[in-house]
Formats: sequence, C-alpha cells, structure tokens
Amino acid sequence: MISTDVFTITNPALGGLIIWSFLQGYESNEKKGCPFPLIFLPLPLILSKTIRDEFKGTNAGTGLYTWVAKNPKVLVNLKIRIESSSQVTRNAIVFASASQVLKISEDGVLFSNNSGIAKNKIKDSSEEINEMVRVANRLGKWFSQINSVSDIYNSLGLRL
Repeated sequence: MISTDVFTITNPALGGLIIWSFLQGYESNEKKGCPFPLIFLPLPLILSKTIRDEFKGTNAGTGLYTWVAKNPKVLVNLKIRIESSSQVTRNAIVFASASQVLKISEDGVLFSNNSGIAKNKIKDSSEEINEMVRVANRLGKWFSQINSVSDIYNSLGLRL
C-alpha cells in the first residue's frame, strides 16, 4: 500500500496535472503568467492530504493570508516538504512541458497550455484527484492576488 502511495505522489503526470490546474487558477487573475519560483510551492501543499484538508471551507475569495492565519500548522516543516519534493516538481514540469500541458517563456514565466489536456477525462478521475485539481486551482488564484513572489514566500514562512 505504501508503494502505491509513493508512486501516486511521485507520478509526473499527476504532478503535471496539479501544476496545470494551479497555472489555470493563477492565469484567471494574472494573464502575464506565473513566475518560476512559485511553481515549487503547489505540489508540497496539494499532495499532502493533511495540508489539502485545510483547504476545506475555503474559496477563491479566502486568500492566502487568511488561510495561513487560520491554519498556521500548514507552515510546520513546509521548507522540508518543498526541498524533499523539488525533484518530483522538476519531473512534473518536464513531463508537463513535453506533454504540452504548460509552456515556459524565455524569461522563465510559466503558462498553462490546454492543448495537452483532455478536460473531460479529468472529471472521470477519482474524487481525490478531482480534489487536488480544485485545490491547486484555488491556490493559483490566491497566489495571483499577491503582487510579489517574496511576499508569497514570506507569508509561508519561507525565503527566496
């Protein structure tokens, strides 16, 4: 059972889907795309069921600052989670880029790309995957409401 869980959370296709959904949310408010340093934050927050559960009862209007203030425990060991999942994130970026799920501009800005996504297939996925997609999209919206990458990192108790 543990090996299945490890496979699931390290699966580059799932990671790519989560990143794509995050970018979709980000771009719903910020058409200029997502700065590269932010792309290492969604997977450690979304793949953790414990952290993902803290998104329950939130919506796009809740915002990152309010969510963190109400759920400070999500910050515990977040830096370690990010560092330990950085290779998973890199693999997901490579997979998503090769699968035309995301584009990276020359200046390192990321954009979602719908040509590599079969949206109707996402709805047929498990409830857990659908939850990850919804939460990733919401997180992207929250991040796009903050104009500074360093402010986002600081609000999560991190440094760039």
